[in-house]
Amino acid sequence: MPNLNNNQNNFYGADGNILDTKQLKSFLHIKGDATLWRYLKEGRIPQPKFSVSRSKRLWALDEVEAHLSKFSGGDK
Repeated sequence: MPNLNNNQNNFYGADGNILDTKQLKSFLHIKGDATLWRYLKEGRIPQPKFSVSRSKRLWALDEVEAHLSKFSGGDK
């Protein structure tokens, strides 16, 4: 889990896991930032739930998994 400062401690997915950009890319098995941002633009992954800065964004793991399941046709 990433190191968070006090004002971000209340941001957790239902299972308590969050992903930063680097962790999300690893989870999705992609290497480049361009691919990640293209996936965001195309709606393949959900928008980040919290932006610390322009380069630091956080996603709830459970929401990413649910979105991926829906996008791949798991829950239609």
